[in-house]
Amino acid sequence: MYQQERMDQIIKILKENHYVTVDYLVEKIRYSPASIRRDLTLLEKQGMVKRSYGGVALGNAGLSPFRFRQHNMKTAKNAIAKKAATLVKDNDVVFLDGSSTTQYMGHFLIDKKDITVVTCNIILADFLSEHGINTFCTGGKIVEYPGILGGQFMLDSLDNYDIDIGFFSTLSVSLDGKLITNSEAGLHAYRVFREKAKKLVCLCGSDKFNLDGRFVSMTLEQVDYFVSDGNLPNDVKQKYPNTQFLCTK
Repeated sequence: MYQQERMDQIIKILKENHYVTVDYLVEKIRYSPASIRRDLTLLEKQGMVKRSYGGVALGNAGLSPFRFRQHNMKTAKNAIAKKAATLVKDNDVVFLDGSSTTQYMGHFLIDKKDITVVTCNIILADFLSEHGINTFCTGGKIVEYPGILGGQFMLDSLDNYDIDIGFFSTLSVSLDGKLITNSEAGLHAYRVFREKAKKLVCLCGSDKFNLDGRFVSMTLEQVDYFVSDGNLPNDVKQKYPNTQFLCTK
């Protein structure tokens, strides 16, 4: 098989599976790991794929697939999730959105006492339930593979809960303290989160600082805690005295 044929096969597999590991490609295409990595290097240079931690996703799909985002910035996301989980108190009702960063919080919640978790992430709900956490899944339309729920049905279901603290991630935070999203659906969802949760926590990796986006979902003034692996400029933090900024470093 010529290199171009292998690369065409890689793209076909990615369109079918969204995110795969290098080992999976080696098994499916039946070529050496070295050959597959060379193919991926060329595809990445062409902007066709994105690579992260032994995995690969299509590079021209706008928002990266969930499984890719889950592995991207893994160390930072784990640290952010660990820090964020310290804000959860025993007996709290907790909402976790469908972002890859909040999914990491699951491992740090299983030792909490008598908490209730509401989430729109089916995989996270299954994990927490398996570990004895009182867990509710919002329901709604699957808006992202493999199990992220969204839509108005999901948002309406939050009316059934008295949420003490809610955790969410964002596409970007601007250097003047605006939280950015690229979708109108996301814009509406973040505003619902603000209305439903007594306290709201934004989880944001430093790789998301000052990225471009279409819509402003809220400002840091509307967030009780901002948790990141990086520090925003001091003048930004001073602009929002009622927001607590927690850095993992």
